[in-house]
Amino acid sequence: MVERAFHNEPPCAHCEPSETVTDLSALLATSSGRRWLRLTILPQLSPTAAAELAEQLLAFREDFFVERRDRSTWLVIQQLNRTVLLEHLDWLASSNAALALWERLAREGLSTLVTAALRVLRRATPPARETMLTLLVADPTREVVLPKWAERALLMVALVDPDDVVRGLAAETAAARQPELLLPTWHARVRDRSPRVRRAAWAVALARRSEAVPAARQLVSDEEAPALVRADVLWALGQILSTAELAPLLAACIQHPARELAEMAAQLLWTQHRHPLPAQAALRSPHAAVQALGERLLHPQHGSPAAGGARPGMPLPLV
Repeated sequence: MVERAFHNEPPCAHCEPSETVTDLSALLATSSGRRWLRLTILPQLSPTAAAELAEQLLAFREDFFVERRDRSTWLVIQQLNRTVLLEHLDWLASSNAALALWERLAREGLSTLVTAALRVLRRATPPARETMLTLLVADPTREVVLPKWAERALLMVALVDPDDVVRGLAAETAAARQPELLLPTWHARVRDRSPRVRRAAWAVALARRSEAVPAARQLVSDEEAPALVRADVLWALGQILSTAELAPLLAACIQHPARELAEMAAQLLWTQHRHPLPAQAALRSPHAAVQALGERLLHPQHGSPAAGGARPGMPLPLV
């Protein structure tokens, strides 16, 4: 059926007439031939013949590798038999045709879409799970917009995903759009293995739980806690405390022997909370990069006035 639909055309503009390929197996044997089939033949076929050819093209998974920026694979997704499409759902969810996959399932109904997305979360590879979550939930410019209950269902599963990247993406998305999903378990999540989860949990807790601020301050000062955990807490406090409130903590952390904690304090000092106290403390840091930042902020000609330095053109102090 598919063969009868062929026209005697070459698979690419560079082919000589003597090189014209009309045999289906020969076309399927090369990437350029398969691309020609997707772009030229598929749109001309009847639905039955198109589904048959699409299934044959689906067998060449290398054409669907995400590294290949080729939207002609989307045409295969559009023409596949629904049963065949769902049989290959798990790997297609991480392919270069993933968006086409979810757009087609969305057209077939919300129930079909959500069921398929939950199946990917439970069975597919971490890249497939991350891609699905990005395309359907996390991306603010996403093509398929789910109702809140459907987003919630996907996020609840993704928040306990064993993969740090997937779990971190879910936590960041929940913090921004459904923070109530993080609040009941924030005490556990702030010690999660993923820094993205820790930061998201602290951001939600500090904004909505009065007991979270003293708990965060205590954890920053806890020498038994891992430096990376303390650094994430410091970052979270930097998003809600004033510069005057945060300055003593920054001054203590910026001199800490743990590089992760000192560099986080330096980052907050430089980007959000310029103050003379931590700037001067940076000069006593055991880390060269932190010392250099303190020197720059306190430079008498080129430093930051907010951190105690000066700049050319500033008025001279009165004597």
